[in-house]
Amino acid sequence: MTDIWLVRHGEAAAGFGEDIDPGLSPLGHQQAETAEKLLTSVVPEGATLLSSPKRRALETGGPFAGSRGQDLLSDSRFIELPSPGNLDKRHAWIQEVLRASWNDLPESVSVWRAEIFRALQACPGPTVIITHFLVINSVESKISGDNTVLQCLPDNGSVHHLRINGDDWRWMSRGQMLESVIN
Repeated sequence: MTDIWLVRHGEAAAGFGEDIDPGLSPLGHQQAETAEKLLTSVVPEGATLLSSPKRRALETGGPFAGSRGQDLLSDSRFIELPSPGNLDKRHAWIQEVLRASWNDLPESVSVWRAEIFRALQACPGPTVIITHFLVINSVESKISGDNTVLQCLPDNGSVHHLRINGDDWRWMSRGQMLESVIN
């Protein structure tokens, strides 16, 4: 049995169609501090700390890693869904993705999801992972058995406690959800 805390990164300093790798906004830094306090109260000492390599994820995990005196390890398996590099096309693209089913998307998306699931299954013990909206939605889809991409609306800085026991994946607690989809 493995406990994993999936944390959605704090609010980015730029929108999805404005910057490929923005850091956190001032609100995002506050959300990172709030997540740090929550994680400190529930995550056992010595837990593994992983993060998507995106700046907003690394900046979100920084306060918790600092409070624990641990390194935050960058792990590309928890990066956001690969998207077009052309900023002009990203907003329309993400809207299409959010209306789709996972099996309607390219094979590269199936590979991305399979890597996420393998990585989660391989966590050796308590693990905190700072990640992205669609990674959390992928996990929700696996748990629910529903193939729809948009499963839930995890808020920026939200903390979601997942427990994996073999093939049994379940949420132990869910973090705050958004009213809107993308910031």
